[in-house]
Amino acid sequence: MKFRNFFSALTLVTFSLVVFSCAKTEDAPVITPVDSKAPTIPSGSRLYIHFGTSTQMGCMYSFSNCIWIGWNTALTNFQDRPALQFDQGDDAGQYFGQYFPLTSDYVIDAAASEVLGIPEQTIPAGFYALRDVATGQATGKRIAQFGPEFSHPVAKLVNPENPQDNIGQLHNLSVQVILHENKDAIKALNGDKKAIQQLLTEKMIEFMVESELPLSPAEEQYVKTVDLYRDYSNYAARLDETHLSANDKKVLLAIFDEAASIPVSSPEELSKFVQTLTERENQLSSDATLNDPKTVLSMISVLKFSRYFWYWKSFSSPQGGGTPEPSMIPDWVWADVIGMELGGPVVSAVASAAVYLDQR
Repeated sequence: MKFRNFFSALTLVTFSLVVFSCAKTEDAPVITPVDSKAPTIPSGSRLYIHFGTSTQMGCMYSFSNCIWIGWNTALTNFQDRPALQFDQGDDAGQYFGQYFPLTSDYVIDAAASEVLGIPEQTIPAGFYALRDVATGQATGKRIAQFGPEFSHPVAKLVNPENPQDNIGQLHNLSVQVILHENKDAIKALNGDKKAIQQLLTEKMIEFMVESELPLSPAEEQYVKTVDLYRDYSNYAARLDETHLSANDKKVLLAIFDEAASIPVSSPEELSKFVQTLTERENQLSSDATLNDPKTVLSMISVLKFSRYFWYWKSFSSPQGGGTPEPSMIPDWVWADVIGMELGGPVVSAVASAAVYLDQR
């Protein structure tokens, strides 16, 4: 089953900006350019994707979709410990790599405790080793066993105090799905930057349509032509080019500078980064001086989620021994952040993936 198919089960609120007709016509509609071309950033409260991995007892936050139950996944008791078992272990391993990212604490309540035969408990967020089921025979199954000896603790990524938190989650899910699903097609393009950007853009637009977040024709035209290959290392200059107010730019630049000063070369350092950005989100969520709080909070959310995502992807690589993630914020993370203001979730995700593939 392709990952893009599991959005058919989502319960999302469709934006009412443009009404689309499913009927095909012989002549393509004429697209009239508009002054404001860039797609708007959705309100986080209007996204109802259940981000995470489904079990029979609820959703465990991660970079998959909780409505779609894949790989015959179940929460189970393994050696008197809670564990997430994947009957289709190879598929799960290719998707998650060596570590399952639990991005928010998970509570095993009284009902689940009774069914599983283990005590009530809270499983803390972090990276949990995804390994073969130790049965002495090749079963094809893999588990993420939840215990301190199997984990690298990381502060929880999910932050309900940020009203735009779902934008960061949408970003990570979209990048993970698009890169995983199209890895062979991307490889076949042999580093052709223009072709890679075109492929990623088309797939990301499809992703948003299937998430019931379609772009208008004018927005599609814009995201297909925007120049994504920029000097993102100079994040201050790129921020200054945005349409944000002087006040909002000043607020963001201070946070960007603080984030840039935090090295991330271990799960422990990543945890510090996440905690710091979460604190800034919480401070700004009630800041009445912001001129465009939705965009500001979306950009901070994407900065936090993207930094987490790309570090985890390097740390959890199925092949192992790959090029480690830079300790300082790489250009593709800044591309995520600036791309959010430049063209909403599509441009953010495409810019991130395109710059990553170009530089790696």
